[in-house]
Amino acid sequence: MLNPLITTARESLRYRGSGHILWLLHRISGLGVVIFLGTHIFGMSMAAFNPPLHDAMLAVYKTPLFSIGEIALAACLIFHAVNGTRVAILELRPSLWEKQEIATRWSIIITLILLAPTIIIMAYKSISYYATHGLR
Repeated sequence: MLNPLITTARESLRYRGSGHILWLLHRISGLGVVIFLGTHIFGMSMAAFNPPLHDAMLAVYKTPLFSIGEIALAACLIFHAVNGTRVAILELRPSLWEKQEIATRWSIIITLILLAPTIIIMAYKSISYYATHGLR
């Protein structure tokens, strides 16, 4: 049962061009979002079922490592949304597949345009928070 999973992971890492890199990043960013959602749902449900654990998790969420994780999550969400839109447009309009390289370039450009201010704002807020409250 584990062997097909290992084979799939190994084969997905073989380089097959820029489209393959976007395919791989789309899967990784989607996995990041799913892991966040699972962790978030579990953590928030602990407010009702185990308040001390919920409080402990909230304390962990206020650490610098999780601030970096939040920025990574924002990057995953933005990339996944923009690239998913590109894929949806290409799937809905098969005639556009011949313009896939242009669509890929625009997908990367739009992601970077949206990501730059997001990272700056989030990093500024995190740095301000830790400057005021200190590192924990």
